Order: sequence, then C-alpha cells, then structure tokens
Amino acid sequence: MYIKHLSIKRFRSIKELNISFNKEVNVIIGPNNAGKTAIIDALRICLGLGSQIREIGIKNDEDFYLDTSNPDYILEPIEFQLIFEIECAEDRQYFTSLLWQNPDIPEEVDLRLNLTYWLEPNANGKRLKWSHWGGESSTLDSNELQLLYYTYLAPLRNAEYELRPYSKDNKVSSLFREMSKYSKTQIIEGNPSTIDQILDDDHKFALATKLENVVNDDEWSGLIKSGENLVNKHLEKSDIANKNPKVKIGLTNFKYNNIVKGVVTSKQIYSDSIVAADLTKQRYFDISQNGLGENNIIFSATVFGDIENRRIEKKEHYYAMLIEEPEAHLHPQRQNTFFTYLNELKDFGVQIFMTCHSPTITAKTSIQNLHVLQNLNHEVKVVSVKNINLEPKNTSYLGKFLDVTKSQLFFSNGTILVEGISEALLLPILSKRMAPPGKYSIEKNGIELVNIDGVAFEPFAKLYNPDDEDKRLATRCLIITDDDRGIISAIDFQSIEEGIDKITSKAIIKHLQTLDLLDSTNRIILGTNLSEIEVPGLETKMTFIRAQIEAKINNPSARAIKATGFEKNNLKTVTAEITFEYELMISGNNINLISSLYASMHTGTTFLNSTHSKEERAREILILLNNFKDKSELAQQIAYNIEFEPDWNGFVAPQYIIDGITWLIDG
Repeated sequence: MYIKHLSIKRFRSIKELNISFNKEVNVIIGPNNAGKTAIIDALRICLGLGSQIREIGIKNDEDFYLDTSNPDYILEPIEFQLIFEIECAEDRQYFTSLLWQNPDIPEEVDLRLNLTYWLEPNANGKRLKWSHWGGESSTLDSNELQLLYYTYLAPLRNAEYELRPYSKDNKVSSLFREMSKYSKTQIIEGNPSTIDQILDDDHKFALATKLENVVNDDEWSGLIKSGENLVNKHLEKSDIANKNPKVKIGLTNFKYNNIVKGVVTSKQIYSDSIVAADLTKQRYFDISQNGLGENNIIFSATVFGDIENRRIEKKEHYYAMLIEEPEAHLHPQRQNTFFTYLNELKDFGVQIFMTCHSPTITAKTSIQNLHVLQNLNHEVKVVSVKNINLEPKNTSYLGKFLDVTKSQLFFSNGTILVEGISEALLLPILSKRMAPPGKYSIEKNGIELVNIDGVAFEPFAKLYNPDDEDKRLATRCLIITDDDRGIISAIDFQSIEEGIDKITSKAIIKHLQTLDLLDSTNRIILGTNLSEIEVPGLETKMTFIRAQIEAKINNPSARAIKATGFEKNNLKTVTAEITFEYELMISGNNINLISSLYASMHTGTTFLNSTHSKEERAREILILLNNFKDKSELAQQIAYNIEFEPDWNGFVAPQYIIDGITWLIDG
C-alpha cells in the first residue's frame, strides 16, 4: 500500500490543496513560503495518529488558515484526508477500519484516513476539538494505526546531538533497540562461518549479563566504590541529618536497552587499506570534530539503517520517509550522491516524500516525481508534472535538458524562454530600462530566463498552456523568438504537382543566390522584383516559383507560426520581425549606436551610412553577423555599453520585448 492522495483544507497558508503522490519517490519543490513544510507536517500529523507520543499536532489557532484579504474572516475547520492505494490482501486485512468502497462503483475500494480539527467557543475563549475516522465513517482502531510508520528528517536538524550517546532522540540507540537478529562468526568443524543470531529478550539479557560480568571485577568495583564514598562523604555533611542522602554509583544499569543508549558513533580516520590488519593503528574522529554536512550524512545513514531494519522485520506494515531540505550543509556533488542513494530506498518498500529548493536535486530528479508548489496571490497551488499531458518525447527531452541552471524555472515567479545567447545576455539589461526604470527588471521580479539554445519550445510550452489549471504551472511563461520572415529553403520549392524534385529545388536556390536575390542566410533581399526573376530550364514553372518567393517575403516562418500556436492560458509568444538583432537595430535610434559599435569591431569593413534607411543598414549588419559568426560578441559589447557608456542612455528595448515582459509581470 502507499499514499496515493492527500487532501488539505484550511491548514496554515493552504486554503485547499489536493496532491496525488507516486508510489515510490515524491519531490515537492517550490520557492520559500509556498507551503512545502505544511504538506510534510500534514503527513506527520496523519501518520503519527497511532503513536503513543506524537511529535506534532494541531495545537493552537495559528495552524488554522487565515484569509489575509478579509479582516472579518472566521476560522473554519482544518481537514486532512489520506487515501491509500490497496496493493495486496494484507492491506485490507490489516486496515479494516480504513476501508472505503465507492457506492456507485463497488469494485473501487481504497483505504481512507480522515482528520478534522475545529475551534469551539467556550467561557474561556476557544477550545480545540477534533474528530478522526476511517473509510466513510468508521471508528478508528488504534492497533491498526500503529502499523503506519514514518521517520522524519528535519531541515536544520542537530545531527551531532542526535548521534550523541544517551541523547533522547539518538537514532543509533533506536536502531539497536529494534534489531531482532544479528550476524556473528562461529567456528563450525574448525572453519569460521557466519550465522544469524536471534536477538530476543532472553538473548538481550544474556548479552547484558556478559558485559556486566566483565566490568564487575575487583578492579572496577574498587574504583567505583571509592568514587561513590567520596560523593557520599560530602552529601552527609551538606544535607540535613537523618535525611539518608547516600547515592549509589555504577557504570550503567546493565539492561540491554540502557547499554545501547551509550553506543558511541565516530568516524574512522584511515581507510582500511592503509592500516591493513593492524587495527591498533586506526584512529577515530569524534562527531564533534565533523562538519555539519558530515554529521548529517552519518545521521541520515543511521536513519536509513533503522527504517530498513524495521521493514525487514515487518514491525509495521506501511513505511514512509519524510525529509525536508536534504541539501542543507551538503555541497552539490554530495547532494547528487545522497539523492541517488535515497532513490534506492524505494527497493525496501519505503514511500519517500522530500521537500527542497535545490536546483541540483531538482535536476537529478525524474521529472515525473516532481510536485511543483506555487503561492500566487496568497493561494497555494500544486502541479504534479506526471499529470501534465506530456508526450513521452517531451518528457524525455525535459528530463535531459533541465540541468541545475534551467531547473530553476520551477522556483521562479515566471519564465522567459529564448532561443539564443544574444537574448539571454541582453534581456536582463533591457528589462531594467523599461519605464518606469526597475519595475520590470526580470531579476528583481524573480523571473527565470532560460536559453534553450534552439527552437524546441514545445516541451516547455506544455508545462504552462494546458486548459486544466491543475495540469499546468501556475506561473506565466513568455516565449521570445524570431519570426525569420523572408528566409527560403530548397524544400519550399519541392512539389510533386509541379514536378520539382529535391535536386531541382536545390538548383533553384543556387541560381537565386547567383542573382544576388538571397543573402548568405538565404533571406530574400529587400526590393527584389519578382517579375524579373527567371530560372533557366524552368520557364514553365516560374509562376509557381515566384509565388513561393512572394509567400516567404513578408510571412513568418513555419517554425515561428508553430511557436505562436502554443500561446494559450499561462503562455504567451512574442516574435521579432526577422530576428532579435534586427529588431534591436530598427528600434528608436539604436541603429546608429550599433552600427558604430560593429564598425569598431571590424575596422576593415565598409558599412552603409545614414543616407540609407535603418532597415537597409540593419539587414546589412545581419548578413555580416552571419558571415563573421560574432552575434554573441556583439551582444556582450551592447550589454556593456548600455550599462556603462553614457552615450547609450538613449538605447531602447524593442516594442515586442516591452509587450511580452509587461504581460509576464503585470498580467
């Protein structure tokens, strides 16, 4: 069995939230204050219902949801519901009080745990009341609830304290207390052999007695007695007479559970290969000598060992691990190895719930395991990526593409997708220049800029544009791309009806290039007179050829049309006329600044002067950019000049950029 669904109503910052979980690993991500801890605490409250000592619960009115837009809001009940998927007959057998059956579809059966908390007015103010039930309205069986087990790793835990001998929450002691067998070496017929020793109460008593007999010799007895006499001597003198102040001092209470409380955890200094067989040379670091990250790794490993042992021994029936911010105190490489191993715990039948805001762990996670929390306008929403209708190819692409940097889009207040380095370099600076200055800064507004280094927008678009709001990210996404109008290729001339094959279509392109009708990027030159175009040998096809050229001159490319078609719901597409660089140059008086800058980068090249239109000058520079392959270098120079050169204060952002960013931030 596993938790397949959690419903939360009116708990802390969450008004209402429904989240469907995976059987094995669930990574809950999102920015600060998005509600990640509230989800983990809701699970702790529900799963800890059968525990004799509950580590968390609803304690006061601060746990109740408060509508921050309504001063007259009256606190309403908190409601939790856990729904477990039944996987085997034992699930039904062990949890009869949780059984729920759909009255309309009898074969639809699962396990349900319901909790409600409310505040009831009384003479002293308000009193917390609660009700718990299973299934539809069954009385809960506490023995069944004890078969639900979870372990919780807090975000900034004091790992050193919890590894210390005799500390209250020592996980090492817990591990040894719960063990029911161990391996030991025994000589059988002269040969060493490893056997499993049952660790029942009788054997625990025997082990404790063996240790007590070793310690209680004459030497130790004399030493302890001398110390005891010194203490009692001063107690008698410092207390009231006849109060019998004597104390008894001993090494320990020789019972198994008390002995394992004193188990010491330390880390060996030398590897086994260095000390070889001479173990006397081995030395150890006390846990106080370790860093926070090191102790957290050791502590986590201890917890893993404990839950593995419980699972093997079948002490309970359902096991969950709840982990908050495992990235705390761990550098990125260690986060990787830690998370990789954590995924292996699913092999023990443990359902894992983890919160984080680490791009490293997010990038390492299967995208199908991600649950994205977003708090927009004081309303917490969750999107489980597995529920978005992504095609397998899109899922595969995103899984490979979302590296440590790009996965930050899940934590942002919005996303901009661009196709190249020029946009990535210049958009942060251009957004600062939008009026009023600073309001539309993408950095200040928490907008993530993702350079997808191409035009594969579709996988990202499907994260934002589904009609079902529960299957799309709640933040907005802006695609900024080029419309590439005027670019023509050989495939545009291929036609079965016209009898133009692949070879002939390539010949047409080559001929148009020799006529200087196309630039080096195969973009049709402005002012081309279509009526004068002739292609030798294809005189009867010229009507078709001219029509194809005319269709391309002022129309966006098929790729740009496809990108525009993604626009829906939380996604918008804006396109540059021809290219981003072209739009930059024809906006305002930018052409003079850029032309002068580019001329300084190519001192031996002659450029069109101001007697030509800015469109002509911009197209010339586009051709040169393609020839020199230095778009990114020009973008870097422009970015520097905008920030540091006073002469560039008049540089303006293209209108399509202004429109897109305004939509993204203002709505």
